[in-house]
Amino acid sequence: MKVTLQQISEGSEEAVIKYRQMTQRMISIVRYLEGQGEKVLAQKDGQQAVIGVSDILYLESVDGAVYLYTEKEICRLALTLTMFESLYAQEGFFRCGKSTVLNIYRIKRLTGMSGNRIDATMDNDEHIIISRRYAKQLRSILKGEE
Repeated sequence: MKVTLQQISEGSEEAVIKYRQMTQRMISIVRYLEGQGEKVLAQKDGQQAVIGVSDILYLESVDGAVYLYTEKEICRLALTLTMFESLYAQEGFFRCGKSTVLNIYRIKRLTGMSGNRIDATMDNDEHIIISRRYAKQLRSILKGEE
């Protein structure tokens, strides 16, 4: 997808989207631009927190509990990894290991590793290892085949 950015000094900001077919990905982009992005309810310090799905870098299952990580926060989520992945796969979430789901739109850099694994550097400079079991699927997603 080609992205064109133009800075303006006055007037109102606008986004123009040209598309061949309205796909789920395009709908997600439109919702995000309109400020209507998906949100999830999570627990942080015993309090309820509303987190934008696009703000989530990755999720991790630890001792049966699922935690979501943003650039600044760690919150506990009531959903399982499988449930979250199935609900938000169209938002760019991808199972990258037995206990981890990551947001492919928040990856800053990918580095190949030995054993057909991939090191994903996230927006917050944290490294997530994509196991060899899921590496082929990620390559297909990035090529636009899935």
